[in-house]
Amino acid sequence: MKTKIADLGSLEQGKSRCFSANGISLLLIKTNDTVHAVENRCPHLGLPLRRGKIEGGEIVCPFHGSRFNIATGENTDWVSAVAGIKIPAWSRALLTFGKKPQPVRTFPVSIEGRDVFVDI
Repeated sequence: MKTKIADLGSLEQGKSRCFSANGISLLLIKTNDTVHAVENRCPHLGLPLRRGKIEGGEIVCPFHGSRFNIATGENTDWVSAVAGIKIPAWSRALLTFGKKPQPVRTFPVSIEGRDVFVDI
């Protein structure tokens, strides 16, 4: 279902902004004049991604450092930090709580004039 979410002018380059549509919390992220939509939920423990940093086309979970490609949702690093502090590789398995790496959900985005639509 294609839903109008925002005005293009309300989005800042390299930043995320949180919206809700059809019961789903979404982040719209504008990079290089392209807008991406990802679910505002890290698949590790379900915590929100909205305060995560946008780095090199990825969003970094602010709680456990997991990284996700904002275009595809692909997980590129799984549980590498606690509250922003890097942890040694040997201790990562303890913090995964047995969960395997998973992608974050992404949604198709279209822009019509100044209106940003997300297909949910």
